Amino acid sequence: MNDKITYIIFGASGDLSRRYLMPAIKNMQNMNYLGAVVPISRSDYGNLRSLIKEGGEKIFHLAIPPEAVLEVIEIISNNFGKDKENKLKIMLEKPFGNDLKSARNLVQHIDKDFSEHQIYRVDHYLAKESLQNIITEKWDRNNIASIEIIASEKIDIEGRVNFYEQTGALKDFVQSHLIEMAAVVLSGSFEIARREEALKSLEIVCDIRKHECVKRGQYEGYREEVNNPNSLTETFVSINLVSNEPAWRGVSIVLSTGKALAEKLTQIKIKYKDNSEKIFDIKHEPEAYERVIRAAVSGNHNLFISSDEVIESWRILDAIQKTWEKNENDLKIYKKGSTIEEVMNIK
Repeated sequence: MNDKITYIIFGASGDLSRRYLMPAIKNMQNMNYLGAVVPISRSDYGNLRSLIKEGGEKIFHLAIPPEAVLEVIEIISNNFGKDKENKLKIMLEKPFGNDLKSARNLVQHIDKDFSEHQIYRVDHYLAKESLQNIITEKWDRNNIASIEIIASEKIDIEGRVNFYEQTGALKDFVQSHLIEMAAVVLSGSFEIARREEALKSLEIVCDIRKHECVKRGQYEGYREEVNNPNSLTETFVSINLVSNEPAWRGVSIVLSTGKALAEKLTQIKIKYKDNSEKIFDIKHEPEAYERVIRAAVSGNHNLFISSDEVIESWRILDAIQKTWEKNENDLKIYKKGSTIEEVMNIK
C-alpha cells in the first residue's frame, strides 16, 4: 500500500475517533500502511491549506454528525476538490441523511463536487469476518421459512443524549447495519450491484398504523435521562419485511434492535420450514475498522455502501418515519433488561 497517503480526520476528538479510528490507525502505521495522519477540529476549518500538504493521495474521514457533512464537503471541495491528480477519497459515517428526502439531497450535493468512486460510505459491519463468512456457508435456501436479524444491546445510551435524541434506533442501527446485513444474506454476496438489487426488492406490505409489522419501544427512564418528558425517540424497533424476488417470496424477514435489553448479541437466525434453524453470530471485531480503512486505501468499494443502497434503505423506511410523525400512541415503554420477545408482547 502507498505509505505517502495523508489521512485526515474531521471530528478527531469525537467518540468514534477515540474508540475505533485512532486504535486502527495506530496499528496501520506500525505496518506502514499510512503516511501522515492529520486530526481536524472545527477551529481548523479555515486553515486546512497549512495543515495538509499539497499533492499525493488524501483520504478525508468525516467522523462528524450528518448535519455537518455538507459544510465539510464544501470546504474540502473549495480547498482540494480541483486536484488534477484526482487522488482524493472521502469516507462518510452513518447515518447518511435523516430520511429519504435528506439522503437524496446529500447524494445530489456530494455528486456536484465528487464522483461516486471517490466516496466511501462506512458500515463497519461489512468488514466483519463473521458476516463475510455467511456467504461461504452452505445452507438450504429453498426451505427457509424466515430470516431474523437481531442486534441486542445490554447498554443504554450511555450519556450520548444529543446524538441519540436526534437519531434513535431506526436511524442508528436499522437503516445501515441491519438492512445491509439483510442485503448480504439475500444476495449471497458482498458485491455492491447484487446488494443493491436485493434492497430494491425489499418492502413493508402491512398497514403500519395497526402496528402489525412495525413496533417501537423506549426503555423506562430514558425520558429522564435525556431530560425530555415527551420524547418519542425509540430505543427499540422491530420491522417485518418481505422480498418480491421469486426465490424469497413467502419468507418473513424480521429486523430487530434495541438498547438496555437482557443480553448483548448480534445474530442472523435462519429458520427452516421443518422448524430447525441455523444461527450465525456476528461478533465484535476490534480490527473491523482497520479493514475499513485498508479497503478505502486500496479502493475496494465492496466493503462500503453505494449511493443507490443509501436511497433504497431510506425508501424501505420512509413509510415508517412518516407514520411515526403522525402517531404517538404506538411507543411501548419497556423495563431495562427485557428480552426482545417481552418488548414485542407489550400491549
